[in-house]
Amino acid sequence: MSKVGKAGKLEELVPIADDNRSMPLWSYIPVWWAAMIVVMIFAVGFFAIHPYGPLNVTQALVALILSSVFCGVLFSLNAYPGYRKGVPYAVQVRSSFGIKGAKIATVIRSLPAIAWLGIATWAGGLALNSITQNLWGFGNVWVFYLIFLVINVGLALGGIKAMRGFNTVGGFILVAIMTVTLIQVLVMGEDLMSYEAFSFKGTWGYGFWAVFAAGVACIITGALNVSDMSRHLVKSKGDGNNWIGHIIGIAPGYAYMLLLGIFYGMATGTADPVEAIIELAPSTAMGIVMLIFVLGAQISSNLTLNILPPAHAIQDMSPKLTWKIGVLISAVISVASCPWILFTSQNYFRFMGVYSCFLGPIIGITLADYWIVGRRKTDLDALYNVKKGSPYWYTKGYSFAAIIALIIGAAVSLLKVEISWMIGLPVSFVIYVILARFIGMERRSA
Repeated sequence: MSKVGKAGKLEELVPIADDNRSMPLWSYIPVWWAAMIVVMIFAVGFFAIHPYGPLNVTQALVALILSSVFCGVLFSLNAYPGYRKGVPYAVQVRSSFGIKGAKIATVIRSLPAIAWLGIATWAGGLALNSITQNLWGFGNVWVFYLIFLVINVGLALGGIKAMRGFNTVGGFILVAIMTVTLIQVLVMGEDLMSYEAFSFKGTWGYGFWAVFAAGVACIITGALNVSDMSRHLVKSKGDGNNWIGHIIGIAPGYAYMLLLGIFYGMATGTADPVEAIIELAPSTAMGIVMLIFVLGAQISSNLTLNILPPAHAIQDMSPKLTWKIGVLISAVISVASCPWILFTSQNYFRFMGVYSCFLGPIIGITLADYWIVGRRKTDLDALYNVKKGSPYWYTKGYSFAAIIALIIGAAVSLLKVEISWMIGLPVSFVIYVILARFIGMERRSA
């Protein structure tokens, strides 16, 4: 029998036993609230509406609210292996990609996480710089960027419990600050109603679905490795905690940031959330409070979405690589990604779309593997047997069913980058099911 992480550290890749789960529902939900406050999501809302995007305000609201709810459902569906059996994403994908092939899936997931770690940390440095500029008239964004990076890394080195503690408390605080910013948006309401984006005809066709797709693409990476979080969620008698934890944890906070991007962007004409907040703040004090909101949001999203996945992926490369080493390597690579360039890139939508060409298919494969091919069963012994000839060794450690499904799904997705995941996910889902059954991968014990 595979060893279960009852006595082991929660950062290890071994499965977490039911009685060693560290996050009850009341703690799990605010962790996701905090994680969803990603300031770069602000840009998705901004580029959705006229004159920067194809939609009017009503259409953008509908598209982005739908994308938020869809994300909650997607997270819930892919969270089952982690929630039910306590396995992390790096182990979950061994059943579909093979013992060695799983590393392909973890690397693909880790690269955008590291890029977002850099982007979010740069945004935090900008916020710190703005605070000191307003209070004392001086600042140095490069210094604050490095300071903020050290803060993020320091919290992550504290492990899952430290991350949970910060995100749980931070989640409730961020909700309070979100309420303040929402009131400010409502105060702006009368002036905003005169903007052309309200009367613009827009479209309910391709442009609408492109915005919906972009809304999902922005956090589809989190849906991919959601088992890294759901394995820590205290289980209920049924699956209620899994669905409540992700629907309530994902949709509200994510929808809020998308909508904030619409209204703040419309009022300021900028896709940079830090600049928009400074411009619209009614006073210096309020501006600083809102910038603190940006700081807390970046730390929360970094800990949950951008540090956890690559750290686990690096651990999976070798037994000698620990959680702390994984965190430090991820941080160094995030600096090398040049976030100061990515943060202001005009190709933001295309960046998300192109990468979703690979992420959508992987989610399609993992969903097909769990729900159809594996019939909702997870064989822990097989997942943790990494020796040659093990049940998930397949062909020299690789599953060609998954690799072929990934390649075809990604290639087809490139035909329409704006809605790439909407194409790649179902295509890879179907192809994987066909190939898996043809090759004979129906092989799990209860």
